Amino acid sequence: MSRIAIFASYDKNGIIHDYVIEYLKYLKEIADKIIFIADNYADEQEQNKLKGLVDYVKFSTHGEYDFGSYKRGYYFAKNNGWLDNANELIFCNDSCFCISSLIPIFESMNKKTCDFWGMIKSHEIQDHLQSYFLVFKKDVFMHKKFIDWIGDITHQDDVENVIKNYELPLTSFLENIGFKSDAFYTATGKRNPTTTKPLVLLKQHIPLVKKKVFISREACEESVRQLLISVYEKDKVSYNNICNYFKTDWSKLFPLILPCDVDKLKRIFYQKGISKSGRLYIKILKIPVYRSKIK
Repeated sequence: MSRIAIFASYDKNGIIHDYVIEYLKYLKEIADKIIFIADNYADEQEQNKLKGLVDYVKFSTHGEYDFGSYKRGYYFAKNNGWLDNANELIFCNDSCFCISSLIPIFESMNKKTCDFWGMIKSHEIQDHLQSYFLVFKKDVFMHKKFIDWIGDITHQDDVENVIKNYELPLTSFLENIGFKSDAFYTATGKRNPTTTKPLVLLKQHIPLVKKKVFISREACEESVRQLLISVYEKDKVSYNNICNYFKTDWSKLFPLILPCDVDKLKRIFYQKGISKSGRLYIKILKIPVYRSKIK
């Protein structure tokens, strides 16, 4: 089985974080070639971190989000004949921490009969395979309509439009051509399990943990701190990679203070609103310091 992986990356500071290196090491266990496409520039020191891990790397600002990186990686592989001898093509990105081997996932999915699959099938908005980890077999990635679809990827104004125009319709687009889809894990509710139920997924042996879980206060329905404890118990290197990432990008106090705690702390220290009686109020440490009628 020959596999090619296209890894989409973005970092506003052009840093190749430790967790990305760890993810690529796990990816290298199941992929014969890795194409690394970044939607940012990076200096030579950062780029050197990828030596021996990836087979092709490109840093540029294209502004087309992950699907733009998938497109560029796909056409590089196709134009250089890499797809000719490949059996599977992987699309994956740096939106997750990879905390254990991907081999068991592929061993499980190899026993299923499908043309393409994803790590998670979500029912949020509509049924679809989530685009942070997708696997396509040869009949799919060499199909003319798939190639045309890849070529039609263009700049979108925001990530919501990327999801609306590319992630959500891709599954049904391929199914309508006649291809069969599958997923390692199918959501049991309408909400996206990668952000709402990360502990559930961890117990299902899914090795990918979304970064958004730690950032958005509204995202996770479970204890983020318990998630961190579970990651620590499973793999201390991954735990340290998570801590190092957020200490670099958010706060030296992580994990004492999580990014998702910031909004809560702000509301404790400072509140501004309108009372039931129609008065504008400001509170500091929940103590009223200003109140006035709205004109």
